[in-house]
Amino acid sequence: MKNITKFLAVSIAGLLLTACNRDEIAAVNVNESFPTIVEPIYLLPNIQASMALGIQYDARYLGKYIQNFSQNTVNYSWDGYGYTANSDAGGEIWKMAYYSIGLNLTNAIDGANEVKRYDIAGLSKAIKAWTWQISTDYHSDLIKFDQVFTSRLIFDYGTQQEAYAEVVRLAKEAIVDLERTDGNSNEVYTAKGDLIYNGKKEKWIKFAYGVLARNANNLSNKSTYNPDVVIAYVDKALASIEDDCYVKFTGIANADTNFFGPSRNNLPSYRQTDFIVHAMDGTVFTAVDPRMASILSPSEDGVFRGNPLNTAAGTATATRIPNLWGTLASGTSTTAGRYLFRDKADFPIMTYSEMQFIKAEAAFKKGDRATALAAYKKGIEASIDMVNRNTVETAIAPTATLITAAQRSAFVNDINVVPTAANLSLKHIIMQKYIALFGHGYVETWTDMRKYHYDTTIYETMVFPALFADNNGKLAYRVRPRYNSEYVWNFSALQAIGADLPDYHTKEMWFSQP
Repeated sequence: MKNITKFLAVSIAGLLLTACNRDEIAAVNVNESFPTIVEPIYLLPNIQASMALGIQYDARYLGKYIQNFSQNTVNYSWDGYGYTANSDAGGEIWKMAYYSIGLNLTNAIDGANEVKRYDIAGLSKAIKAWTWQISTDYHSDLIKFDQVFTSRLIFDYGTQQEAYAEVVRLAKEAIVDLERTDGNSNEVYTAKGDLIYNGKKEKWIKFAYGVLARNANNLSNKSTYNPDVVIAYVDKALASIEDDCYVKFTGIANADTNFFGPSRNNLPSYRQTDFIVHAMDGTVFTAVDPRMASILSPSEDGVFRGNPLNTAAGTATATRIPNLWGTLASGTSTTAGRYLFRDKADFPIMTYSEMQFIKAEAAFKKGDRATALAAYKKGIEASIDMVNRNTVETAIAPTATLITAAQRSAFVNDINVVPTAANLSLKHIIMQKYIALFGHGYVETWTDMRKYHYDTTIYETMVFPALFADNNGKLAYRVRPRYNSEYVWNFSALQAIGADLPDYHTKEMWFSQP
């Protein structure tokens, strides 16, 4: 009898539930302030902001490897091409790929496909391709893609070659999605969340081709390298500085203030290096670069100086090297800052100038000197225009003024800067690309350096300090996976790829090998 009564009670309850509106019942357990399912469009702003922050956080360390800047004290591990053990220093790109952006991108793609908004799916795939490209160029081996964002507790690592193939797959899928004319794609709707290109599909298509251009050109040491493919990708990528990809910052609140800006005070102990100064003061190219006065900061006596890696900065006021904001003090909300190191400075993710230098390099390797020279000159001109775009004129020391058309013309027509096609060299192309990427293209610059194995005939005047003890006399070629997610929870997988070894960061990358 008890069983019959229980059966009847359950059956009646089931009938009552069936009679009710199930959507109304489900709604009882939904907090509208904290939705469990978010429309893809609302995921994009955080995804795009994280693109800049991932690079900027780790640039504090990677900037030392590429000698953009140095610490103002001695014996700093990253100045010696080392690392900080048992720390997440240098682990933000990893966090960006797997936490800040990763699952959000997957959800954005899946959600967009469900409602046939192929423009959102496409731009999300383009960003995902960029994310994996940045991550593998920085770290090398990545977690196997069929294991990412699953319920596994241990994640195995795939090869860098597999990561490069995944980038190509995603970028090409992105282009296909963005070129679709069916579905519910709508530029006005997408612009609400796409704060980079305001929903313009044609811009994201160019961005995806830019990712493919980087991917293909990074393999110039391989027998499979095809400069014609690289050039074809570049020609479909960013077509002018109006296509430059920026993450925007308003500077209104801390969370929307440039990480490099003085208000956030993250760079008070960083100093421009003598390497970047020599690249611009006439030491390498004879002619003084007109960008120097906007990008770098002079000492109080008006002379531009740089600090060698692993060397204490001077203390004499007149000759002391300023920080990247152009001051000798910590940053505050009233500090103006300079160039990309301002509170409201937008952060470049990809530029037309970079694309032209990629084309110049590919054409040079092909033996097409005329095409190489034309692209090289366009790269310099675009870089000058980009510097102007990011310069705020001020009469307060250190002063900043826009580069005039006459200065621009004089520089690119100087035979020491833009030689004849016959005299164009890799040093010209790569060093001018280094200048153009200063302050933002950290991973791409390091990729070039490793591809050319830190060759000082290309990187003229670059000097290496005493190296970190664990390097065993070798320069850095990769950054270790993030400490708190990998060395703490996934150590057995790290052992399988040799990442438990103290000199793992000196192991050469797949892309830089023949």
